[in-house]
Amino acid sequence: MSFIEAIKRYQESGDAAAIEMIREALNYDYLRSPTGMTFDKPEMYVAFRCLRLLRGRLATIKYILEHEYGLRSHEDSPDYVFGELSAFVQANTGVKVTLENFKEHESFLREYLVVGYHEFEDVYEQLIGKRQTLWHQLTSEIVDKHWPTLEKALKDALDRVDTNRSEREIIRYINYVTRTAYYRHQFEGMRRVRRGGATKYVKPKYFGPHYAIFGQISVDFTNFSGRQRQLIERIVAVIEKDYADGRIENYAVDMNGGYRIVNRHIAEQLGVHEASISRSLAKIRSVKH
Repeated sequence: MSFIEAIKRYQESGDAAAIEMIREALNYDYLRSPTGMTFDKPEMYVAFRCLRLLRGRLATIKYILEHEYGLRSHEDSPDYVFGELSAFVQANTGVKVTLENFKEHESFLREYLVVGYHEFEDVYEQLIGKRQTLWHQLTSEIVDKHWPTLEKALKDALDRVDTNRSEREIIRYINYVTRTAYYRHQFEGMRRVRRGGATKYVKPKYFGPHYAIFGQISVDFTNFSGRQRQLIERIVAVIEKDYADGRIENYAVDMNGGYRIVNRHIAEQLGVHEASISRSLAKIRSVKH
């Protein structure tokens, strides 16, 4: 079944074959593509664009390979090591070992390369896809982590694409919508916070009523007056009820993602003027605690 046919089936019945084809294409090592950026399967163009959406995270793999594993050049790549070992065997025995005939010479290589055979076997299995390269292992971890968001974005694109268009137009449309939807889904459930000229997207978290009031979880009430403690208790009751009822839209969020009270909302719940609450809280927060 072709990729375009799989998209049609997805639109008709929700069949996941098109998604699975893209997911499988994400495993291809595009860095070692013998045809450059020309691929024989249309889903590979979609998968490549998905990897580009993760390029910032994937770029860190190069640093990890170089600084944590000591792999600093193409001389550490499986194909280079295979070529070096093959050339060594041919120079000393006259036997030319290739990917195609490696298994035929396995017994001979195991006997001749007493120490180096396992390295030869390892790079051979990497090259034929039987064993993951270190690059693949690290890439897979990143793709797996972000796949849920990518999958949602891809489904948005597959739902909307016009399959009567040409294959080129279909791929371009899927890539465009996937990119837009991926960034949108990343910020689902997040709030935009602006403080001191800085802007940050954070996932809201409930650290408790005292954090909502003071911006810290632990608070020492020793120096508060009786009236101040009573006000705090009333505000805490409002916060806890709002949180229990799921009414959190009236709360602000700080740069840590923590919910913070909005004086106007608290004043409305307590039936007092906002200015009165603001003055009282300013005095309370000025007390050392």
